[in-house]
This record gives sequence, C-alpha cells and structure tokens, in this order.
Amino acid sequence: MQENLSIYIHYPFCKSKCPYCDFNSHVRDGVDHQNFLLTYEKELEFFAQKLCQGEKSRKVKTIFFGGGTPSLMPIFLVEGILKKISQLWSVDEDCEISLEANPTSFEAAKFKDLRRVGINRLSLGIQALNNEDLKFLGREHSAEEAILTIETAQKIFDNFSFDLIYARPKQSLESWRAELIRAIAFGTKHLSLYQLTIEKGTKFYTEFQQKKFQMPEENLSAEFYEMTNQITSDAGFELYEISNYAQKNFECRHNLVYWQGGDYLGIGAGAHSRIYLDGEKQRSAISMLCEPNAWLKKVAEEGVGIQKMEKISTEELLEELILMGLRLADGIEEKYFYAHFQKKFSEIFDFKKLRKLEEQGLIIIEARGIKIPHHQRILSNSIIEKVVGCLLN
Repeated sequence: MQENLSIYIHYPFCKSKCPYCDFNSHVRDGVDHQNFLLTYEKELEFFAQKLCQGEKSRKVKTIFFGGGTPSLMPIFLVEGILKKISQLWSVDEDCEISLEANPTSFEAAKFKDLRRVGINRLSLGIQALNNEDLKFLGREHSAEEAILTIETAQKIFDNFSFDLIYARPKQSLESWRAELIRAIAFGTKHLSLYQLTIEKGTKFYTEFQQKKFQMPEENLSAEFYEMTNQITSDAGFELYEISNYAQKNFECRHNLVYWQGGDYLGIGAGAHSRIYLDGEKQRSAISMLCEPNAWLKKVAEEGVGIQKMEKISTEELLEELILMGLRLADGIEEKYFYAHFQKKFSEIFDFKKLRKLEEQGLIIIEARGIKIPHHQRILSNSIIEKVVGCLLN
C-alpha cells in the first residue's frame, strides 16, 4: 500500500495524426466535451471508492494531462477535472500539475487560463525548430509559431519543458548542434530529447519499408546521442533519464513516479494504471478501452471503462521496476523495492553475478542501489537484461 498517488488524464484527440506517433490519439470533429467531463468525473469517482478515503486518503502528488493534444481541451474541462480530483482526494499544496500543449497560436492564447485553473507545468510538443523538418514530421505548426509559443510559455509558467526529435533523416550533427544550442537559449529548465524511432502501425513505418527515406546509421545515432549529452551537460542540464534532461530540481516529478515504481492512476480512453487497490497485496495493471466512444459508453453503463485488469506477479513487478528504474541516472534504489516487497537487495539479487557485471564496467553498485555508468547508457537495453538475469530464483 502506497501513501502517495499520481493521476494521469488521457485526452485522446488531435487535430491530425503525426506519421511517427503510435499513441492512442484520434482525429474527430465536434467532441461533446460536457459529456467527457461527466465521464472523467464518473471514472474518478469509481476509483476513489477503490482507494483509501477520509483520514487515510492518499495524497495526490502529481497530475498529468497527456494525449492526444490536451491543450485542445476547453478550459472548463481541465478546471472541472481538477476540481473533482480535489473533492475526492487530498491534493498536495506543492502538487505538480502538467499539461501537454502543441504550439499553435490558438492554443497559446489559452496558457493564461490554464495557469489560472491550476496548471503549473507546461510540456510543449515542439519537435523541430525548422520548417522543412516540421513538415516531414507531419507537424501542423511552423518554426515561427513554435518559437512564439515557447516565448509565451516562458512569460506565464515558471516551469515549462519542450520536446525535440533528433537523428532525423538527412540531419547532420552540426545542424543538430546549432538547433539544440538555440533550444537551450530559450531558457527552459527541462528538455525531452528523443531520437526518431520507427514504430509499427505508424505512417512512417510503411514509408520506411517502402524506402521513402533512410534513417541514420547506428554509429551516427550514437554520435548524435553523445553530442546531445555533452551540449546539455555544458549548459547545466543533467541527463536524469535516457531521453530527459533537467536543471536541478526541475525533473518531471510525474514521470519519476513511473520510473521509480510509484502508484499512478490512469483515467480516460487508453489510459494505464499501476496501482495497489484497497485491501490487496498484489499490484494491479489496468488499461482502459482505447476507442473514445467505446470508453464513453462503458463508463456510462458500468462507471469505469476498463478493458483489461490483472494482478502483477512478483516476478513481473521485479522486472518492471528494474526495466523502468535503470533508465534513470540514479538507477534502481533499494528503498523503492523495499516499499513493494519488504526485502533488501541482498534478498532480491545474486550479488556474485552483479559483481561480475560491475567488474565488466556495465553497472555501479552503491550503498543505495545500482546504476548504469554514464558512458554505458547507450547500451542500457542489453545491460538491463543482464541485471534481470541476476535476480534470485
């Protein structure tokens, strides 16, 4: 049982579908937002009954509006959801409340209203700072709109972040260097920097198979990554997770909950939860119906839009915590595992095997936990597999 709670709200609509995106997003005209508010409220109420209330109520530490494009939500919808959460749970006075936004002038005009109703952290989907690459990435905004949006966010929010995608087809190291230095100059305290990946089921996957464009070679991708780490480090950013960089105390606290194995409740079509329900010793993995109308219908009929709900076994949870935790610069810490299993690392891992990995320079074993050395981060996937192989049977 965990005392704290994070809540993720999924808004499933976008103006258009980006060719690289494999998230649960849909393009729709004429969304009945009043009905969506009632449905979000109903689902929140359902889970409030499944979690401690009253004096034992969980404290909400972070709230994240993701999507889709949550900045398309009318203000009354954002405000109504936040109001309902505060009615059902105790919300920490220092609660981080994030919302993802796209850089169009229409949405930027809403930033003051979003701040007024409680959003205190904005995450902007910029993706590129030149028009040619924005067009390739299927983005609807121009570089000029992106810059205007960043400047607008800077005036309204003390805490804002933006995403960029790099290692794009035809992109050179020097052009990325110039773009990244320009991005840092805007004064954000947090950057999410992702290498372009080709995911099954996307438009890019089909086009890549048809050889309509080429991706950078593996060695060049590694150079992009190392250069990105160097430039951000020189500018005072810490690589605190494989693709996330922050200045001190500006890490995304909501995402840290995912990576550190904290409890989070996912509300809305296609949302996911990892949570201990009242009276249950096993953690539950819950996923909602993805199709918005199917989700609306099921919540109206049953109070919740669950597609799948299952208990996570001890073995699965261990692997999940290792997989997520070793993405962090701080690695996996014993205290987070103890919260789930009431066991120390010496009761969880075969330390003879772990020491061999340390001798090979693949991991660092510290008093508080285990982490991957900075220079080995690019090999994270294979190292994580090896660490999982050190679990005691």
